[in-house]
Amino acid sequence: MSSELLAALERFTGRLRQRLEQGARDYGDISFTRPAVELVDEIQQELEDVCGWGLILWLRLDRLRSHLEHIETQGGADG
Repeated sequence: MSSELLAALERFTGRLRQRLEQGARDYGDISFTRPAVELVDEIQQELEDVCGWGLILWLRLDRLRSHLEHIETQGGADG
């Protein structure tokens, strides 16, 4: 595993730990006793959010690509 990947993994697990600690402060340990169907619903909602944000980012990247293509066809890019 490269040092870059290891550093990214450390950042990720650090952020995960922070979120878990914040959740414990905000909600206690109720997630461990909630009905599984409620947790499935939470996961589904989160995945829907991720997909929605992914679409928004995809659209923004698509617009950026269009702008870059326009710049390149006008001879304004360095490559």
